Amino acid sequence: MLVITTVGTSMLENYRREHHNIDEDYLYLKDEPASNWKNNERRAAKIQKALLNWVRPGEDTCAEIKSICKIRQQVTGDVVVRLLATDTVLSRLVAEILEQVMGRQMQVIFEPQKDIIKGLQVWDRKLFEREGLVNLIARIEELSAGNYEGTAINFTGGYKALIPYLTIMGQLYNLPLYYIFEDTDELIKLPQVPVSINWGIFEKYSHVIADLAEGIYDWPGYKLRHPIEEDFQACIWEENNFAELNAIGRIFWSQYRNYFPVEILKGSPYADDTSGNKREVNEALAELYGRLMRVIRENGLDNTGTLQAFLNFLPDTDDLRHGEKPDRDKYIFKSTRKSQIRLVYTPLIRPYGLSLQLFGYVRGNFDHKKYIKEFKEQMEAIGTPSFTTITLRKP
Repeated sequence: MLVITTVGTSMLENYRREHHNIDEDYLYLKDEPASNWKNNERRAAKIQKALLNWVRPGEDTCAEIKSICKIRQQVTGDVVVRLLATDTVLSRLVAEILEQVMGRQMQVIFEPQKDIIKGLQVWDRKLFEREGLVNLIARIEELSAGNYEGTAINFTGGYKALIPYLTIMGQLYNLPLYYIFEDTDELIKLPQVPVSINWGIFEKYSHVIADLAEGIYDWPGYKLRHPIEEDFQACIWEENNFAELNAIGRIFWSQYRNYFPVEILKGSPYADDTSGNKREVNEALAELYGRLMRVIRENGLDNTGTLQAFLNFLPDTDDLRHGEKPDRDKYIFKSTRKSQIRLVYTPLIRPYGLSLQLFGYVRGNFDHKKYIKEFKEQMEAIGTPSFTTITLRKP
């Protein structure tokens, strides 16, 4: 598992409670931005030498070491720690010490050129919100490379102002989040709650969001031409006549660009299925999405009606329309990657793109005709269906 860990300065604070030989250098460097590293290497080296003789892996010397050791005890398999420093000399210094000390026990990586988050500081609120948070989110996305099941965020160290933003990101991307409260030894893993995008906002403002992602320099005039209601204002950074997506807006924008929605019928087996079975169903859904998108592009289909008309003309031996249709607008998909999975689905082309409705599925060996009969009976019993929306990464 990749454990992305934000780095603060608790190591320095803890050392100074017992020792005072670095106080002068610490106070001098306390407000120095990371860009001044070269000018302060002598002072940084002096502090580093003192702490390397004091810090021990596995001991309670700072928030980062304590939390990393606790996480390593809880998760199965190998742990790779990636350290992210704030845009300060002291955070970089602590990250380099952690890399040396913890690197004796596990793989710990810190690349200053990439892992110092530009703008992530507390002296300039505007810079923090406009650049620091945005760059932090972008770096986490880059490091995880879409493998969110194999990635966790440990935000025990670093600025407490990061917690709400990383919590939103973790919940939205289903990333495990770890934290140790100050002066305790208990590692908290934040529970996952169902958080998803209000896709209606993207349907309503898709063109505006795309422009905001690039930055709009005549925001007052733009708003006159494209009125924005209050439901999206929380995702916008405004300064004078300029506007762009803020950190929260970019989290959702990334989700919108890289994920597709699946509306799952309430009462279907999906909610209570095992995580392993869900993973296989999700893989089959991603395969279905990719196959349908290829059909849409190759045939110039631009709405739900033309897509479903195309599917209706396919032979019932085609994977996208496998066997008898269970209902007027429902189809069975035969996965070729997961050979024992069949999905009952409806495809919908909406203004923000293709989405899927999943009405049911079967796994393993089954009687096709019996399954269709049972499914039709289930649909008649349900009446008006209601759905829960999840998002899956586009293939």
